[in-house]
Amino acid sequence: MKRRAMAFVVLGAAVGLLASPASVSAFGRKKAAADDCAPCAAPAPCGAAPCAPAYTVSYVDQKVTAYKTENYTQDVKVVEYTQVASKEDYKYLVCVPVAKKQKVTVYETRTKEEGFKYTVNELVAVKDKVKVCEYTTVTKDVPYVTYECVPVVTKQQRTVYDTVCVPVTVTKVVEPPKPGLFARCCKKPDPCAPPPCPQVVTCTVMQKQCVARVVTVDVTTFTRVEKKGVQKVTQTVPVWTEREVTVQKCVPVEKAGTRTVCFTVPVEKEIDVQVMTQVEKTDTRTVYKTVPVEKVVKQTLCRVVPYETTVKVAVRTPVPAPAPAPCAAPCETPCAAPCAPAPCAPAPKRGCCRK
Repeated sequence: MKRRAMAFVVLGAAVGLLASPASVSAFGRKKAAADDCAPCAAPAPCGAAPCAPAYTVSYVDQKVTAYKTENYTQDVKVVEYTQVASKEDYKYLVCVPVAKKQKVTVYETRTKEEGFKYTVNELVAVKDKVKVCEYTTVTKDVPYVTYECVPVVTKQQRTVYDTVCVPVTVTKVVEPPKPGLFARCCKKPDPCAPPPCPQVVTCTVMQKQCVARVVTVDVTTFTRVEKKGVQKVTQTVPVWTEREVTVQKCVPVEKAGTRTVCFTVPVEKEIDVQVMTQVEKTDTRTVYKTVPVEKVVKQTLCRVVPYETTVKVAVRTPVPAPAPAPCAAPCETPCAAPCAPAPCAPAPKRGCCRK
């Protein structure tokens, strides 16, 4: 990186030297300047000299020193780290069970016979005076009250509605009788021609009418009458009497017995005990180590190389001023417009000059 940075600095300095002239660029092209063509100051009066370019430009070859970058290959020593396997011995501890005799105290269970006393409740027949409840039948007079319903007849008035037939005179229209069935079958002529007209008949008809009347009737009512009496009632009455009876009572009685009792006795015994003992062992294992290894590798580098080249350089040469041109005729009347200034001479390989 340092070499590449140095190359870029040298290249920049060379390019600055080539571009130092004000009229030449880095690629040999002419720069546009304000003083290449002198501007016309003002419209020239009639008979004044025409405007001409102040300089002429020409291009010449010039040798310059330039710089370029180029790649080159170089052998470089590089240190690389590689893992190398190697065998080494190591020691480790292993717990191994070992049997050995050891005295320990063990508790054993044994039995023995021993006497003891206990209390037992036994039933004993004992005579005792107790109160006994006996029931006796007793007859006595008990008063009682009863009620009887006695009928009582009284006179009361009631309204009664009767249906009565009343004769009424009405007028009816009676139709003439029609010929019978046999008369119509025989097709005999009706002796009455034309047929008789209906007749109005007055008759008496019995019509039903409701008539109200007041009557006196016997009404029976019941009255409750209280009656008292005495009756004999038999009852069962409890009577407590004292009697001597035989009673079974629980009496505590002390007795003696024998029982088997278990107890523990400490006994020393020699037993086999497994004891873990550490034993040292040796073994071989593979170990990987990082080892530096020096190698020569090819690397591509960059450098700045100077070289000579030929470029076109612009050279400016001053041009003498031309003689003024005479007027064709004297100005009798003022010009309607001032004379236009003479155009500048075009520079080679350039556009129009700046105004």
